[in-house]
Amino acid sequence: MPVEDVRNLFSVPDLLAAGYDANLYIGAASPEDVSYTTGTNNFDNGYVGYSVGSNSLAILGVNTALGFLNDLYVGYEGSSNSMVISNGGQVANNNGFIGNGSASSNNSVLVTGSNSLWTNSGDLYVGKAGSGNSLVISDGGSVANSNAVIGYDSNSSNNSVLVTGSNSLWTNLALAVGRWGSGNSLMISDGGSVAVGSS
Repeated sequence: MPVEDVRNLFSVPDLLAAGYDANLYIGAASPEDVSYTTGTNNFDNGYVGYSVGSNSLAILGVNTALGFLNDLYVGYEGSSNSMVISNGGQVANNNGFIGNGSASSNNSVLVTGSNSLWTNSGDLYVGKAGSGNSLVISDGGSVANSNAVIGYDSNSSNNSVLVTGSNSLWTNLALAVGRWGSGNSLMISDGGSVAVGSS
C-alpha cells in the first residue's frame, strides 16, 4: 500500500473541535507522574520534563486521548522522562521531540498495543540535541509523522528507535538515522514495519 500523507493514515479523535487549554507542564518544578485514563484532553503545547527530570506521562486505554495544537516535548530540558501510550490510547500534536535540549538525555516514549497511536502532523525528533533517547513501538502500536530524525545535532548520540511485533508500524514521509550524531540506530524486529516515502 503506498504511503500517504500521515494526517490521513489513521482515524484520530477530532481534537481541534473541543478547544485547547493552556500548556501542559509535567515537571516544571519537581518530578511528577501524570496518567490519563478516560476522555479527551486538549492543550496548546506539552512539556514532560520541562526543567527537571524523572517525570512520566501515561495515556492508557481506549477512549483516552491527548491533543496538542502545537508541539509535544518528552524531555524539554530534563532527563529520564517518559511517555507511555497503551491499550488504545491516542496522542496527536504538531512536532514531537524526545530529548530536545543538549542535556535532555535518556528520555523515552513507548507506544504499545493495538490501536495505540501517536500522530505527529509535523516532524518527529528522537534526540534532537540530547543522547540516549528512545522510541519503542510494540505489539501493534503505531506512530505517524512527516519527517523524522534519529540523532539531529552533532552531540545527539546513541538515540534509538525499535519497532517490534506484528502490526507495529512507524510511518514517515522522510527518515534520517544519525543526521549528525554518532551511534544512533533503528531496529525492526518480529514483524514490525517502517514505511518511508510518499504516495
